[in-house]
Amino acid sequence: ATTSTTKASTSTTKTSTSTAAGSTGTAPVYGQCGGASWTGPTVCASGSTCTFSNTWYSQCIPS
Repeated sequence: ATTSTTKASTSTTKTSTSTAAGSTGTAPVYGQCGGASWTGPTVCASGSTCTFSNTWYSQCIPS
């Protein structure tokens, strides 16, 4: 039973890693998508647009 639980935890960790890897290319709605020295994603999730806020911050706003 303990081994099964460990395997389940490993699967959950892998799923989280995949989600993180997927979000590397696309910023979530209301997430940061640009700005000076920003190194994260610059493409917003479907249905949102990267909107300039200031030199240091742009945010994905729902269309």
